Amino acid sequence: MKKQSFLLSFFLFFAFNLFAQNTERTIMLLNELRVSDTDIYKKNYPAIYNWSMKASASMPVQRISHVSESGLIYGCTFIKGDKNFGQYIATMNDMNIKIRKELKEVKENSDMTTQAVLRSAWVQMEKLNIKQEGYKIDDYDFRRIEIFTVPSNKIEEFEALVEKRNKVDKSMDLRKYNYIVYKAIYGYPVNTYMVFVPEKSKLDFYKYQDERNAIRKNNREYVEIEKQRTQLKTTIRIDHLSRIPNQ
Repeated sequence: MKKQSFLLSFFLFFAFNLFAQNTERTIMLLNELRVSDTDIYKKNYPAIYNWSMKASASMPVQRISHVSESGLIYGCTFIKGDKNFGQYIATMNDMNIKIRKELKEVKENSDMTTQAVLRSAWVQMEKLNIKQEGYKIDDYDFRRIEIFTVPSNKIEEFEALVEKRNKVDKSMDLRKYNYIVYKAIYGYPVNTYMVFVPEKSKLDFYKYQDERNAIRKNNREYVEIEKQRTQLKTTIRIDHLSRIPNQ
């Protein structure tokens, strides 16, 4: 396990050093796992969260964890800037070893894992986002996510359609919402995208989505762009996530 963690860290650190070191993009590390008892996992999470945040206090790191309707746990770590990401990866092994020694909650959660943890890394696609001013991750307890692929030779076309669609979307009288896009760089094929749509609750998500769609269907330009965009993607998974409180 230690060797595997080291190899992962080395690969990610090496890969990101191929890019500019001072960029301010957001990178997300994602762990997907299943456990035999989600209630125990949720009970243990605040201790793990607080320990981890303290250990990485010198870096601009955010963390959030969810339980999904499909039974998956989604644990997300967000790091701002490639330089900070490199620093985080360089210290990640030591933190993992130390937390396992110091927190019984980590061992308890690990012992409940019923399948291998899928670890992946993603970069936030700022140009494809709709993000409201003052957006904070912890303000939203619900997230709908969609994971999908786009043919490798259609990526530029797809992203251009998303940008165009978002521009049309913003021109309509819609209730403000957040639409946050990530693209895989490790752990999934690199033509894979993940879209988060955060809301206060599942009920709010569907209520306001229905309101938006009722307006959108009357905009012919939007409908045509969305038709073209949808034809380029193949959905892998749609899931509904509920945030695990960190205290």
